[in-house]
Amino acid sequence: MATTEFKSLMDLHPRELKGIITEIPTLPVIYQELFQKMQDPDVSVPLVAEIITKDQALTAKILHLVNSAFYGYSRRIETISRAVVILGFQAVRSAALAISVFDYFKSEDSDSHIDMTKFWTHSIAVASICKVLAPNLNIKHAEEAYVVGLLHDAGKLIEKRYFPEDFAEVCFAANELHLSWFDCEKALFQVHHALIGKTMFRKWEFPAHIVDAVHCHHNPVIATKAPHLAALVHIADFLSYRIEMGAPGAWPPKECSGDALKLLGFSLGDFELYRSAVDEEITQSLEILKLLD
Repeated sequence: MATTEFKSLMDLHPRELKGIITEIPTLPVIYQELFQKMQDPDVSVPLVAEIITKDQALTAKILHLVNSAFYGYSRRIETISRAVVILGFQAVRSAALAISVFDYFKSEDSDSHIDMTKFWTHSIAVASICKVLAPNLNIKHAEEAYVVGLLHDAGKLIEKRYFPEDFAEVCFAANELHLSWFDCEKALFQVHHALIGKTMFRKWEFPAHIVDAVHCHHNPVIATKAPHLAALVHIADFLSYRIEMGAPGAWPPKECSGDALKLLGFSLGDFELYRSAVDEEITQSLEILKLLD
């Protein structure tokens, strides 16, 4: 896929990032319209269904997802209207958010630096841990914990697509120096993938708490809109390495934030209580990889 390449991240000041992201293509209009309408608490089911069914591919993917083991509904759902009624606006919006980002990046291929199947498997693992833990940790916006986990590393894909030399440099340096991706970015650049993700999702008009949690998942204490959600993603990201589904291209983070654990009243040892549920959720969630076909 031919893309515009921008100047190196090594020369990019954080203040310049918004201008760079502005030059990156946005999501299709249908997604923008859908996300905007679904933030209105008074939006009607027929209107949401009408927007989605304008796009046959989106309709098919949402119905595929809601009929998979991921949602666990026993009877087949045949229409978007029924999906919205049965599963709720949040579930359908989360499905659309996930699908929109998968569609945007599905052309990204594996290369010598990163295996894209492992990248998405890591994202699914983090999302699954978030989904299982959220109801037990009194997380606000728990219904969207899954989608935040799924999207937390999307900024890396912007680096891969538009800053390929810098992306390769991070992979090389991280493995040579045994650094996590985030620590390597901080050593090399003034911006990092979480900030890139924040800027991109803000441009795409994603909900503010999702933008905040993605931005702060490596440093939850700076979150202003969704600190508990950011802490949850941080912990889930750390735990993904324990189950051998960590992010490819770098080394595991050296530690999990004590502040994040304290905020949620969670200890790493508690994870074993949820391990079987997480394993089951990951198995079901791998269905999402079919959306990349």
